[in-house]
Amino acid sequence: DQAHDQAQPDPKDSLKFHLLTNDPHRGYMISITPNQVDLLNRIVTRTGLCQTEAPAICNFIMVDSKSRKLVNLTKKSYDNAMQRIFTHAFRTLPGAVSESTKQELSTFSEDLFTWFDRSGNKKIRALEFACGFTVLCGGSKSDKLEHIFELLDQDNDSLVTKQEIILFVQSFLVILMGVSSSFTHLDGTPTGTDAASVARAINAGTEWATSQVFDALKPRDDKLCFDDFADWYTKGGYQSIPWLELLDLRKWVLT
Repeated sequence: DQAHDQAQPDPKDSLKFHLLTNDPHRGYMISITPNQVDLLNRIVTRTGLCQTEAPAICNFIMVDSKSRKLVNLTKKSYDNAMQRIFTHAFRTLPGAVSESTKQELSTFSEDLFTWFDRSGNKKIRALEFACGFTVLCGGSKSDKLEHIFELLDQDNDSLVTKQEIILFVQSFLVILMGVSSSFTHLDGTPTGTDAASVARAINAGTEWATSQVFDALKPRDDKLCFDDFADWYTKGGYQSIPWLELLDLRKWVLT
């Protein structure tokens, strides 16, 4: 349920970050409560997910059990992919997974599908979901980014298009907005809390972040390679999209 109750103030120690946009409000302040961070911690540690590398996990999302490449995931193929992912992740654990963890995982998995099914047609894009799901896997920010660029590089020319960068940024923001407890406009104006308002924030934040990269780098044919992106980010891009640091679970979920 993405209708967040804004009447309740967030605890002072909530994780907060700015999602900048081009609209008149200049962007949003996103809050993630300690309870939500704790939930994510339980999901990734008690399932072994944070011990597993993104490439193996993404393969379960992009390719079905009969080795067929998937473009879209229906709810049924999504459930199959999640089952394969967690069967794989459980193997890293020393003991059995508790029933309470399985229950939390089941609820979280249902929520995840809903967040990505923004059109409500019970189907999500496999590539977008794989990019977003990477945040829940083990590995550093740069390892994950490099893997995401490889995922996006469909024609193996080591370059990704502007549309592909949009897809990645959007996928990450879908997860962050999904686990957030509230969001407000930076200028203090209240925001709607319905799915359409969440989608607007994600789209506006994605558009702003992507334009920062491409306006700065001005790549030929609107395509860029991983090294160019990494260089831009290190030399100041991190100030535009500081939330990209959250790709590394050690920065917030595993602290």
